[in-house]
Order: sequence, then structure tokens, then C-alpha cells
Amino acid sequence: MPTVSREVEARAASLASASVQPMYADPFWDARYGPQRARRFGDEDAVHHVRYLVQALDAAHPALLETYARWLRTLLVTRGMCSLHLDQNFDGLAHALQAEGFGPDTLPFTYVQAARGALRYTEGPAHLLEAHTPALIAAVIPALERTLPPGNPLRLEQEARLHLSYLSDALALDRADLWDAHIQWYSSFWPRRGLSPLTFPHLLEALRAGLGTGHPEARTVFARIPDAGEETHS
Repeated sequence: MPTVSREVEARAASLASASVQPMYADPFWDARYGPQRARRFGDEDAVHHVRYLVQALDAAHPALLETYARWLRTLLVTRGMCSLHLDQNFDGLAHALQAEGFGPDTLPFTYVQAARGALRYTEGPAHLLEAHTPALIAAVIPALERTLPPGNPLRLEQEARLHLSYLSDALALDRADLWDAHIQWYSSFWPRRGLSPLTFPHLLEALRAGLGTGHPEARTVFARIPDAGEETHS
């Protein structure tokens, strides 16, 4: 009988392809990297995820996949992505595994979930911000939602999580310049999110205000963005 690693390996192409399809539905990728480049690197990364999963299964050592996830996150963050993007990639792989019969009670699924967990910061200001993120979003989204037509809370929550993930990564790496570059690029991309009349500066200001008096490091990085009154990128 084939081992579970061989079963996953035999389905590697279909698992990789299925795992990355949800990502391509987001216009962020085509806008940020161009359609051809986004798909080429997205497809390659998806294949690497499965290969590392197979290696971890062969070794019966999920830490191999966890170490890979943390290493890859550091690389991708310096190329305009964030931890949330990689987590979404692994979540796509988990769903692809389920579709192939590797559900939550199987080792492949469990290993992928362990890799997702490895992306959580365990110390410092990035850890504190991640721990506060659910409460921050719960406090901020209702007020912002009132500025939009009905039916947008999930999209707003996704936007808030995205930018807080970029902020956490900048804090973890002590690279405020990564945050600056993200904000500069995303300001021009924001209209494609279709959340008018909410402006990008107003979303950022709401998140900054939600930090309250805590998170001094995060507030310092946030202070580098324009005031919400500057509507030039709405």
C-alpha cells in the first residue's frame, strides 16, 4: 500500500493547481506583478509547497514544513507580499487536500495546518498586534460599514486583516520601509477594491485610531502615513 506521502506526491500537480486558483480571483496579483509573472511565480510556489509537504511526510516531521513556511515568509515579505498571503496559499492547499480525500483527520492536512500556525509571530510587537487584530477589527469595521452600501462587512474585514498583516511583518522585521512601499503602491490600487466612498486614508486612520494608546511600535510605523484628510488616493 502506498504511503501517504506517495499518495500526495502522485496528486502533486492537481493539488498545486487547485490550491492557487482562489488567489488568481483577486485582482491584487495581476495589478501588483502582472498577469504572466503572477501566475508563473504563483504556480511555482504552489508546487514547492506540495514538495515540501511530501518531504515533511517522508520524514514524519512537520517541523520541516513549518521551517519552510517561516523561511518563505521572510523572502516573500521583501517582495511586496505579507504573511496573510502565504497563509491563504496554505489554506488553499488544505482545501485542495480535502477535495482529494485528505481531510482534517489526515497527516497531510494536519501538517499544512501546522505550517499555517508557524506563521504566527510568538513575541514582540508583531505578536501583540496579531493577538489584538480580532478585537481591533471587531471595533473598527461596524463604523466603517455605515459609510458603504449594505453587504460589505466581509470585504472590509479582509482589507483590515490584509493591512494589519503588512504592519505586523514590518514590525517583526523592523522594516518600516516595507510598510511605506506597501502603502504607496496600494494607494493607487485602492479604487479597484470598489469600496467607494470609503477612502484608503480613512480605512488606515480607523485602524490607527483602533490601536488606542497601546502598540507604540505599531503607532510609530502608522505615523508615517498621510492623514485621513488627504483624499488624493481615494
